Amino acid sequence: MKKLSIFMPAIRTENWDAMYQSIEKSCTTLPWELVLCGPFELTEFLKGKTNTKHVKDFGSPSRCAQLASFECEGDLIFHCVDDALMLEGSIDSCLKQYKLVCGKKDIINCKYREGLNYQGESMRQDYWYAWGHDALRLPGIPRHYKMSCHHILDAEYFREMGGYDCSFLYQNFNLHDFIFRCQWNGSSVIESQVDVTSCDHGQADHKVIEDAHNEHDYPLFKKIYGSDSNALQGRKIDLNNFSNSPLVWNKRFKNGIPKSYNELEKRVGSAPNEY
Repeated sequence: MKKLSIFMPAIRTENWDAMYQSIEKSCTTLPWELVLCGPFELTEFLKGKTNTKHVKDFGSPSRCAQLASFECEGDLIFHCVDDALMLEGSIDSCLKQYKLVCGKKDIINCKYREGLNYQGESMRQDYWYAWGHDALRLPGIPRHYKMSCHHILDAEYFREMGGYDCSFLYQNFNLHDFIFRCQWNGSSVIESQVDVTSCDHGQADHKVIEDAHNEHDYPLFKKIYGSDSNALQGRKIDLNNFSNSPLVWNKRFKNGIPKSYNELEKRVGSAPNEY
């Protein structure tokens, strides 16, 4: 292991500085970089960091995650989200675990907590299994499969598997799809020994994500996995599939692209059902 690339779709600029500082305390044994993709520029703090990159894009979170992955220089990559804070020493723990138990195809599921103002508690054990969730109990998903929304894995293997399916808008069901495809291909998904991140919850800008989940992503997911018990057989994703997704995520930006996250928050506050 030479370098870790932490990548994500990113819009919540107000969180980025604290997230970076939390990574400094979480990953001390391996050089790392942070790769963000989204519509808003880096903060002044992050502009001064030589290990931070930003890809400007106005597409969906799925498209942005895929674009961010292309800029990763590390031999290992860690997919995460920008409302997360890394817990002290937790990435170091995962890297040590990866070195001890993982082959090229294997994946560390980086367990997270989630709650308002980062007050969430550790998830129940069956949370990390697909069939621990009603929405994932589908004929095309083997009962023993695990899930992972934040994961560390070999960068080359990620690309060999095509990365994320950007026909999904938000990053939830395409994360499941990726992890299921990997397991079908022989990957083991191994839970981290510690919680790695604590995530905030209940942001005002989340309405558009809920709509994407209910109106588009889950219907698409059920179309793939909802009836065919062999859904994973032969399922391949083109690494450049992002090019089929719109350049601008109109559901988020249907009233124009704001200049900052603060402006977006103000729009949400004045018209919460519009963004």
